[in-house]
Amino acid sequence: MTIIEEIQNQYSAFSANEKKIADYILQNKASIKNMNIKDLAAKVETSTSSITRFCKRINIDGFVDMKIALRSLASEHPLKEMPTVYDDIYGYYTQVIDETNQMIEDQAIETVVDWIKNANKTVIYGIGSSGFTAAELAQRLIRMGLNATGVTDSHLMIINSSIIKEDELVIAISNSGETPELIASLEIAKKKKAKIIALTSFKNSSLTKLADVTCFGYHSRFVNNTVFVNTQFGMMYLIDVISTFLVQDENFKYNMDLTRKNVQGYSKKSE
Repeated sequence: MTIIEEIQNQYSAFSANEKKIADYILQNKASIKNMNIKDLAAKVETSTSSITRFCKRINIDGFVDMKIALRSLASEHPLKEMPTVYDDIYGYYTQVIDETNQMIEDQAIETVVDWIKNANKTVIYGIGSSGFTAAELAQRLIRMGLNATGVTDSHLMIINSSIIKEDELVIAISNSGETPELIASLEIAKKKKAKIIALTSFKNSSLTKLADVTCFGYHSRFVNNTVFVNTQFGMMYLIDVISTFLVQDENFKYNMDLTRKNVQGYSKKSE
């Protein structure tokens, strides 16, 4: 496990100060190799002893060893100079995709695809920006001929979870895995014995503890949280992977092509 994976795995359990340190390290991996421990402490506005404790927390002996671990990681993925805004955004998205691809577990994806195929109904939950991702996934499943719906209102989530059946499936999307309204809805669905799939970024979150299967996407805050970057990019990559596996089924592909053809035909008539 790399130092980056270790930080991400433990992130949900970090204190506020530890998250500040983690965010800076993840967003500035290349520049830390030229810093000493006092420089990093000043950048994060914390003490050198806090930096040392953080290193121990992520199973690294000390600051020097952390720099070595980061340097070895950089040698595996050399950074490209990015002088323009276009290259900056390309770099952010490329990193999110690369890291998400490293986090994907084949068995988890296979299980997700199998459960979607065999569910009597699939309900996708998401709030805020995750709600847009939930709506997109729901639309794709509907176009494949599957019984699916996206729910982005917290009250409707509670209602749906209250009457959900054992043969129905819930897919919950949340980067943080800690959205209170989402967690409350899933606790009800869990009691109703519905299967739960999580799409999230953190392994030790409340969401992963409730889920039967989890697929992980890299969180954009680990790239840079000071500019506008699509926070759902890792999640969208996951649903692209899931959708691609699903349309390998001939019936689903036929339905998808049929809906595309009819929508395009309707659009031309409306022009």
